[in-house]
Amino acid sequence: MNESIVTRLHLIRHGETEENQRGILVGSTDVALCENGRVQARDLAGLARSLPLDAIFVSPMLRTVETAILAFGPKARMSTDSRLKECHFGEWEGLYFAEIAGRYPEIWQNWLRDWEHTQIPGGETFSLFTQRLITFCDEILREHPGQNLAMVTHGGCIRTLLSHYLCGSASVGYWKFKVENATIITLEFAESFPMLTGFNRR
Repeated sequence: MNESIVTRLHLIRHGETEENQRGILVGSTDVALCENGRVQARDLAGLARSLPLDAIFVSPMLRTVETAILAFGPKARMSTDSRLKECHFGEWEGLYFAEIAGRYPEIWQNWLRDWEHTQIPGGETFSLFTQRLITFCDEILREHPGQNLAMVTHGGCIRTLLSHYLCGSASVGYWKFKVENATIITLEFAESFPMLTGFNRR
């Protein structure tokens, strides 16, 4: 009996930003790492560079590109793709959650009750966000069977992919995974069957 083809996908969240530290909502806002985030990314280098990788895919945002360079080295071959960007939160970008609740009380309450279907003013819908992200991920899994892949992206993106592949829906398990900055989460796909084999590793 032939062994299954195993494809490994290493999901890496970017290092910490000042906005992460302060509890400010940013998705499409292009912010850089803070100094602690740079330290985190450098500390990840030992583990990141020990991975036998065939391809590295990176969100084009400053915080993800900088994390990838510090973790894998400036000479590592990487491909950027805008489908790996975090969700765009529209008018809520750059605000504290208390500010959002104060300025948009009705929409905020709707979001708390049904975040999956509530439209943030000027923002990307959750369905469009998940569609572009999952389409990209399915695409690279098809194109690289049996290979080892890394993806440097954002917390919401990683939670979405974990929920989609492990829980059967992008939303059902979205809040069940606490994805920490500058860590590696590994999924193995035996043919099309996903398995979590590493979580928040440094």
